[in-house]
Amino acid sequence: MSKNSGAFLPSKFINGWNLFWLITVPVSLAVVIAMARLDLTTAENISSMIQFCVRCAVPLLYMAFAASALHALFPSLFSRWLLRNRKIIGLCFAAAMGWQLLFIIWLVSIHTGYYLEDVYVLSDVIEGVVGYAFLIAMVLTSFKTLRSSMNPRHWKLLHKGGIYWLWAYAWSVYWWNLFYYQDPVALDYIYYWGGYLAWGLRLWAWSKTRLQQVALQRSA
Repeated sequence: MSKNSGAFLPSKFINGWNLFWLITVPVSLAVVIAMARLDLTTAENISSMIQFCVRCAVPLLYMAFAASALHALFPSLFSRWLLRNRKIIGLCFAAAMGWQLLFIIWLVSIHTGYYLEDVYVLSDVIEGVVGYAFLIAMVLTSFKTLRSSMNPRHWKLLHKGGIYWLWAYAWSVYWWNLFYYQDPVALDYIYYWGGYLAWGLRLWAWSKTRLQQVALQRSA
C-alpha cells in the first residue's frame, strides 16, 4: 500500500458516519435511477428491483463478514480500516436491504397473485424472515443504548449467528443461480466466488487461531 493511501485511510471523510453516507447515498441514488427507468406498475419490474437491491447490498455483507479474518491473516492499514468500520459497513448493508424490503412489501401487497404464483416458496420465506429478523436485531443492538443492556455473550452470539445466517442465505442464492438455474450471469459467478472467499478467509483465520492456542498450551 502506498504512503498516500496510508495517509488517506485515517481521514474522517471515509470513516465512521461519513463513510456510511458516502456509501449509502450513491446506493440509494442508484436505486432511485433504476426505479425511474422501469415501469413499476408491472410485477416483473418490481421483482427485478428486489434483485437489483440485493446486488447492491451483497458486497457490503461480504466485506463485513470477512473484516476480522482479513485483519488476522493479513494485517495492514487497509485491514485495520476495514475492521474499524465493520459496523458502519454492516449498517450500509442494512440500508441497502431496507430498499429491498420496500420492494418486497410492494410486490406482496400490490401484486399478491403474481407473488403467490411465480415467486412464493415457503423455504425462501422462512429464510428471508429469519434473515430480516437477525438484521433488524443486529442493527438495533449496534448502538450503545441497547448493546449496554445486553449480556456481552448474548450480544456476541446474536451478531456472530446473524452474520453467518445472512452470509449463508446470500451466498446460497448465487449457488442456486450457478448450479440449478440455466442462465447465470457474470455477476452470479463473482458473488458466488466472492462469498466463498469470504468464508474461506474466516475458516483460515479460525484455524490459525486454534493452532496458536494449541501451541501455547503445549509450551505452557
